[in-house]
Amino acid sequence: MKKKIFFFKKGISNSNRTFKYNSIWFIILKIYGKIGIGECNPILEKSIDFNKFLNELRNVCKKIISTKKLEIDYYYKYISYSSIFFGLEQVFSTLKRNFPLLFYSSFYKGEKGIPINGLIWVPFFLSSKEEMIKKIVRMVEYKVYKGFSFIKMKFNFHIFSYQYLVLKEIKKIYPFLKIRIDANGSFLFKKKEILFDYINKLYELNIVHSIEQPILSHNNNWDDIAEICLKSKLPIALDEDLTYVHGIQKKREFLDIIMPKYIVIKPSSNRGFFGSEEWISEANKRNIKWYISSSLESNIGINAITQWSFIMNNKYKSNEKHGLDTVNLYINNINSPIEVKKSSIWYNSLIKWDIEELLCNG
Repeated sequence: MKKKIFFFKKGISNSNRTFKYNSIWFIILKIYGKIGIGECNPILEKSIDFNKFLNELRNVCKKIISTKKLEIDYYYKYISYSSIFFGLEQVFSTLKRNFPLLFYSSFYKGEKGIPINGLIWVPFFLSSKEEMIKKIVRMVEYKVYKGFSFIKMKFNFHIFSYQYLVLKEIKKIYPFLKIRIDANGSFLFKKKEILFDYINKLYELNIVHSIEQPILSHNNNWDDIAEICLKSKLPIALDEDLTYVHGIQKKREFLDIIMPKYIVIKPSSNRGFFGSEEWISEANKRNIKWYISSSLESNIGINAITQWSFIMNNKYKSNEKHGLDTVNLYINNINSPIEVKKSSIWYNSLIKWDIEELLCNG
């Protein structure tokens, strides 16, 4: 078990917090000349108790050593944190095939990429609206230069008027763009009419593709978000709400009651590949669209998510653009063959992994 602290590049914020660094734990197994590596990244875990998290992770690692069992099913009952579950899936999969391989495919061979949206971390606290507009337009210009026509933008309804002006300016300069707005549950409303008024204004711009998580549901109270999904002129995608829902029956109930247009899948937050594919399978049955997103993983986790995403795309015939434009989040990320080019994410086998720091003792 190895801990590494990753430092975010300047200006990484969503509507709720600013990210400066991230502590990530890696499980590393070596046996018969093969290496397995799994990333446990709890940064987006809900209500995390780090002492409990670390105790659980240590206990799981001790059980692996003592039992020598390499089947994920055995450890279900010992895990409460999604990121640990996902880390175990990764370490067993890569040990079986030898890191970095999890799923052999034309993506892993570097023959095909995975379409993604460009990601913009919106600077919320600039000195003036003019400064904000200029800075964000420059960010958009860079993404367009890189080949993106579909962009995800962090959004905060508390400064709606500022960001609305930003979108109007973007629409004027780049009328062909589509914007996926991520609100991270930031709109705490007293009157729903205000929220619907904002949604209507965004709809009239004819540039917004959808809105991710305008509000957060709590304690299984799904009535408000269900009403928003039903009445909104813009498609609503649910992200954070999924992390509170566990078990196949509860997932079915959630989707049947709320019926969002999209769900956002995050293996680190949705109990790994197993729990994530449950969501995808149930969404497909209801004609609910889905796309896969990262949870601010290092390139070890991104490697796992991208290989799995390609398999899910083919299995469920998806052509959605995924939220995986997070390869360059950290100034000290692990060097890897994962790269973004031409609005897709690729595996470039000509680039070598640099995992020596993880493998060395101490």
